[in-house]
Amino acid sequence: MANKKKTLITTLAVLSTTYVGLRTIAKKKQPDSIYDNEPEEKNPLEGKKVVFVEDENDQVNADGVKGHLEDIGDENIQENIYDTKIKRGIDIIISFFGLVLLSPLFLIISLLIKIEDPGPVFFTQKRVGKNKQYFKLHKFRSMKMNTPHDVPTHMLENPEQYITKTGKFIRAHSLDELPQIWDIFIGNMSIIGPRPALWNQDKLTALRDKYDANNVKPGLTGLAQINGRDELELEEKARLDGEYVKKRGPMTDAKIFIDSLGVFGGDSSIVEGGTGKEVGRSYTKGKTNEELIGHIGFGQPVVPDLTACKHVLIVGENSYIGETFKEYASHYYKNNYLFDVVDSIPDNSGVAEYEKIDFSKYDIVYHVAGIAHADVSHVSDEVKEKYYQVNTDLALRVAKKAKIEGVPEFIFMSSMIVYGDSAPYGKEKIITSSTVPSASNFYGDSKLQADVAIRELAVDTFKVIVLRPPMIYGKNSKGNYPLLAKMAKKLPIFPDVDNRRSQLYVGNLCEFLCQIMLVDMRNSQTNDVVLFPQNSDYVRTSDLVREIAITSHKPTLRLRILSPFVALASHMPGKIGRLTNKAFGNNIYDMALSQYEGIDYQKVDLRESIILTEGR
Repeated sequence: MANKKKTLITTLAVLSTTYVGLRTIAKKKQPDSIYDNEPEEKNPLEGKKVVFVEDENDQVNADGVKGHLEDIGDENIQENIYDTKIKRGIDIIISFFGLVLLSPLFLIISLLIKIEDPGPVFFTQKRVGKNKQYFKLHKFRSMKMNTPHDVPTHMLENPEQYITKTGKFIRAHSLDELPQIWDIFIGNMSIIGPRPALWNQDKLTALRDKYDANNVKPGLTGLAQINGRDELELEEKARLDGEYVKKRGPMTDAKIFIDSLGVFGGDSSIVEGGTGKEVGRSYTKGKTNEELIGHIGFGQPVVPDLTACKHVLIVGENSYIGETFKEYASHYYKNNYLFDVVDSIPDNSGVAEYEKIDFSKYDIVYHVAGIAHADVSHVSDEVKEKYYQVNTDLALRVAKKAKIEGVPEFIFMSSMIVYGDSAPYGKEKIITSSTVPSASNFYGDSKLQADVAIRELAVDTFKVIVLRPPMIYGKNSKGNYPLLAKMAKKLPIFPDVDNRRSQLYVGNLCEFLCQIMLVDMRNSQTNDVVLFPQNSDYVRTSDLVREIAITSHKPTLRLRILSPFVALASHMPGKIGRLTNKAFGNNIYDMALSQYEGIDYQKVDLRESIILTEGR
């Protein structure tokens, strides 16, 4: 009891000191943040009521219209105790704890920005605040140093050329907006309010004046953001902002805050270019749990025939897994395999290379073509449809062609993703022989639909093997591993937390493939088999980071003290929570699923695999 009391007192003392320090800094920075030190940058129309006058002689403004603002009188601002006392108090408390708790994330993003494109970590931009007072809005810099400063991204010519890789990531996950927590703490913004306009968005500024929407502090989110965000026309956006001003109060702010969690947490109703039609395939419809799970394992001991020579067609040119497997087998099993690799992408005539060749000469068709590593939030129906076209339809067409043309064996690369997302941080997820596949997003479902449909094609003369591997990593691999490796090499500290994940080193996968392809499937007890290759040991994320750092001669300090921050971040709504759980959540296969009598493929342990991956 005494220790708990001491810990509580220490924590309160640290928080109090931190708060006083931050408030002192905020008070010192406030004048500069509203251009008191740069009077020429202030808004000459501050405190004035304005209208927008179109004029062909003016330059095009940030709204894409030629014109300017004209003064028509003074603003009539009416504030109440909620605005000046209650709401401001809530803003200070929430923003303070936000700054403290998210400080590790601030540090990580800052380092990534500095590493990729040296220059300032933060991007400041002149924005319109309360009463049309200009202030400096802060964001994490997501664009290169040579980007035009006061031009909205959508108005840039070829904007992709200016966005950094880190910037693309933090934008996709709304992390670039986090520094605005400081703008709230310092007093230039509020949590709830109209989004701050650019200083040269004259038409939007005038429309907001029409609805008195410039009379309150701008916010991180508002009524317009939960009703369509940037897809709204300016007039409608301004009208909704004005509606908020009229109805503002504790209940309105609470409702907008809660609704915003849904929008920014991945509300599927917010997409660009959506058709309104349901996207997907229905091969899993009506299937029993047993049919979805499939026949796990060979059902009997197997022996790879090391005297056999197999002619293998790899469908998916330039595939990381396909190319790595071919190279591995050609080196270690050079007398057992002949390979051909074929492209699956249609040429100018609309016909893919695989469609032009005769499959009948092959012993095995190994299908590796597919789209992976999806950012599944805020994705249009067109993009989702593309995943089904490639991951489901293409795979099924290739399998049917193989069956019709007499190929004895077809191997399909499914994925652990068919079982859904990782369990949140602190919770277990163990996939066993009785766990039913249940995809949590379109990417996983596109794999699951193919997984089920291809297995249905299996007969005595056409054997099907489906692999559901966990995350595959290795030298030059793609996906999540390179990002984690980059962080491990650059970050001086990393959270030391307990979690377990199944992973598969690409060398172990290649050994697995080499052995199972040499198994004579003609005597198999079943026509279709589902296999779960993985490394011999589960891995903690912090152990993986440690091994990468050591191998790269840039040791990272792992700190248990950061565990509470990870736990808190894992419960945050939206992208932050999802990313935290993706990195530190639990997701493992029962080891019994991955052991097959007669197959010895788990040759490389974690340390050796990282040395082989990161070594030069």
